[in-house]
Amino acid sequence: MKNTENAREKLKDFVKRVEDRTNDVLDDSLMDEDASSEQFDVNYTDIVKNSTKAKMSKLPWLIAICLILVIAIMLGLMFFKNNPKTLFTQTVDGLFDFLESNINDNVYDITDGNISLDYSIKSNDENMSLYENMSKVDFDADYIKDNAGDRSYINLKTTYDGEDFISANIYGDGNDTYIYSPNVADNYIKLSSNKLSYFGDGNDIKVILKGLNQAIDKIVADEKIYGKKQDVDIDGKIIKGYKIGLVIDSKNRNRVAETFINTLKANDELLTVVSKLKGVKTSDVKNSLENYLSKLKEELKKHEKLEILLYIDNKTNEFIKAETVSKLGNIVVTGKKDNQFSFTISNTNDGILTTGDFSFSVNDNKNKYVYDLYLKQTKNGKLLLESNVDLKYTSKKADSFQDVDVSNSAEMSKLTELERLSIYAKILGTPNLGQFLPLIKEII
Repeated sequence: MKNTENAREKLKDFVKRVEDRTNDVLDDSLMDEDASSEQFDVNYTDIVKNSTKAKMSKLPWLIAICLILVIAIMLGLMFFKNNPKTLFTQTVDGLFDFLESNINDNVYDITDGNISLDYSIKSNDENMSLYENMSKVDFDADYIKDNAGDRSYINLKTTYDGEDFISANIYGDGNDTYIYSPNVADNYIKLSSNKLSYFGDGNDIKVILKGLNQAIDKIVADEKIYGKKQDVDIDGKIIKGYKIGLVIDSKNRNRVAETFINTLKANDELLTVVSKLKGVKTSDVKNSLENYLSKLKEELKKHEKLEILLYIDNKTNEFIKAETVSKLGNIVVTGKKDNQFSFTISNTNDGILTTGDFSFSVNDNKNKYVYDLYLKQTKNGKLLLESNVDLKYTSKKADSFQDVDVSNSAEMSKLTELERLSIYAKILGTPNLGQFLPLIKEII
């Protein structure tokens, strides 16, 4: 028993010595003068138990650290949000997203629909009579396309001054285009070196838009973007805006052109879609882009200093207008409500001013589109040309594609002079069609 009691006493004595040394260490810890003057009732047992007093003493420091982190994050977000480069990229991305969101991306093996075109053209130049007659022609076309087989068929009907005019069937087999019109010939005619362009579906169009968007974003990422607050006058209404600009001049024009073309060339998905639409190999598309690089550099050189400007609402960051400015002229596109836009194009070389409005609408199913365009060209206040265009387009799923027999077709390049004269005679014999002979000759 005595041995046990002695052991207990030794254990108590050991614990007491540990507590005493621990408190001594705490008393000697690094503290500032103000803190060391405070009367702290701290001991080893309190620390082990993490008492309420200990927790409360740490709370102000934790709050301070959290506040610093929150402020730092907010300042960082505000910097990137208000950074001109970020705003430029966001605005460009927003415009492309707007276009993509209005495209039907449903892809069916076979689709059909209708395209109708009404327009009017007024002019004071030597083609005034031709434009007036063209304005009397309305187009209506039922089409069907075999997306899987790359085939297209169009049944085209026209009216002249409200009366039935000419009709034609147009067929494309993916390689060549054939046209038949009873007003022109008795059989299908195979057009020379003319492939009926593949109707791109919604996914194809989106791939192209995304590719262009990426190429522009890459330019913005590599170049200097400036910004400043600037009021914008829209139809007499002053909007507090923010102007963001990219300058392309002798210092960076080659780099900008190379960045744009090389980004497109590196986009395999884009190359595949374009090669399909043009009916060529992807290597041919790459070569075309490479060849276009020198032309793009030369075009930018003609502008000397080209400024690309975007104006956004200073509060909401919503798009207001876009503008390009150079020695060759200006282009301004202003956003309106309900998918409406106005535009102004001034050309310093010929002094021609082009103004107009453009709008489009699409239904909820994204299978019916309506496009309206008004355009006017003037020079020194004199009207050169005025035009209204109304285009309607529908598309829906179809069940089948009917084969077209073109086995008896005649190849345009192999028509004899006598056969050509026979075609021209039929054209001249059709009321009101003869006046379009110059245009038809360009096709035939």
